[in-house]
Amino acid sequence: MEELIATLELYFTKGLGPATIKKLIEKYSSSKAVLETDYDTLKNDFGESVAKIVTQREASCRILAEKELEKAGKFDVKLVPLSSQDYPFLLKSIPDPPPVLYVKGIFPIPENTLAVVGSRKHSSYGSYVVNTIIREVAKSKVNIVSGMALGIDTLAHKVALEEGSFTTAVLGNGIDIIYPPENKKLFEKIVESGCVISEFPFGTKPSAYTFPQRNRVIAGLSYGVFVVEAPKKSGSLITANIANDYGRLVFTVPANINMHSAQGNNTLIKDGAIAITTFEDLQEYIPFLKSSVSTNSLSDLEPIEKEILVFLNTKRHYDEIVSQFYDKYPDIENVLFTLELKGLIQSNNLFYYRVA
Repeated sequence: MEELIATLELYFTKGLGPATIKKLIEKYSSSKAVLETDYDTLKNDFGESVAKIVTQREASCRILAEKELEKAGKFDVKLVPLSSQDYPFLLKSIPDPPPVLYVKGIFPIPENTLAVVGSRKHSSYGSYVVNTIIREVAKSKVNIVSGMALGIDTLAHKVALEEGSFTTAVLGNGIDIIYPPENKKLFEKIVESGCVISEFPFGTKPSAYTFPQRNRVIAGLSYGVFVVEAPKKSGSLITANIANDYGRLVFTVPANINMHSAQGNNTLIKDGAIAITTFEDLQEYIPFLKSSVSTNSLSDLEPIEKEILVFLNTKRHYDEIVSQFYDKYPDIENVLFTLELKGLIQSNNLFYYRVA
């Protein structure tokens, strides 16, 4: 409980963003330890500015943290600090994960995740893609992640629920606010058999600022992002670009060049996204969609195995992998061998890649 309050206190400290808070926690092992670190040590490790912000934080930050904890009890919301073992591994690995997750529903969530995003004003083509390819994904009991917006997001969540698959909705507002209000029943159904999460404090209203923040969580939470249908300028393309920056796979379907609502699809393909036309195409790139790999396999992996899978977003030479991980994991050769035995990666002439 003390660690949670300490993380909330850091979260409410003006001048500290998610990236800095992550670095502080990694350096000192916990939020509580961060708050107890003296000025000189902080200055030496992070500079004068951060040292002043942490050591001269307002007392109101602690009060806000304690009040937030009280609200969580009132709204039956679980608060998960970044240092928790239950914090989603893939999301924790990005440079700027939310310091605290607000969660309503079943938790922890399955780690075999695929984000599905798209236009609010989708065409019949978008509906077809969701009801064919994404429905097959749902039948494979994959955790389908989306933003609970109208349009493609809503269709993706509904398909997941219909097929008995887990689904995670990431909100662009406080978890005590249902937005859009038209999705109140969907929100309630997701909470029953999946979960709804947010990084925003209670009472935070949706805005032009909160949605891009939300999009990075969708990307960070997911093994890959599937853009079903998106115009040239859209939040879905922002999510895809963030996913690419995080080293996650980006998928989309080719679209008619005259279809305004899906012009972004073809742009993504030109920029390197993986073109998908069938569910079998997806199986070629996602380990937990292959029949020989358990859908729970990612949850069962060791942390280093998960890190390597994320790192192998493209073909990597053995020397590059060793350079990246040897300081933390000297036994890296055995880890690679184990992943090959599990059928999750393959190698050819000292180049390693995720299973195809």
